[in-house]
Amino acid sequence: MKKLYPTFSSSSKYRGPSQNTSRPTGTDLSTLLTEVLKRDNYDCSYCGFHAEEWQTLIYLDGDSTNNAKSNLTTACPMCNLILNAPLGCKVESIVELYESSRYNQNKIVQITRKMRSQGKPDADIIRFLGLKDKVPFKMNKEYLKDLFAFVTSWKGSWGGVEESLAFGYKQ
Repeated sequence: MKKLYPTFSSSSKYRGPSQNTSRPTGTDLSTLLTEVLKRDNYDCSYCGFHAEEWQTLIYLDGDSTNNAKSNLTTACPMCNLILNAPLGCKVESIVELYESSRYNQNKIVQITRKMRSQGKPDADIIRFLGLKDKVPFKMNKEYLKDLFAFVTSWKGSWGGVEESLAFGYKQ
């Protein structure tokens, strides 16, 4: 599995002027997505979660214009929110950050998914994971790299987020 930690892509690479001309759209994007998902056997490259629905592509180098298959990998909704920390923490307000944990980030996602599927509330999961010292989000990769992200059960602002996360809890 690839190492997971809270981060984000540079806005100049992700939403730069070249995005409009270099990023695949429509059928091309759908074909690329399908090819990468099949290559990865529909398994999240960060936590191993297998699902043929809701998985997404991650640009390993953060550059959405680099569409080489070697630069693309599969991520589940939880890992995607962590890899796109501004989205998870600020836009959706569904990800919390902590300074310490008993587990690495990959395990946090796996354990959270399992405990949530058993109906455990966030407080019990946080306690089990040993998440301590909650901190605010800062748009700083150095600051984020040593933190631990927890995807809460709070419903985000966009309907697709909670629907995609709930899919994983029913498995």
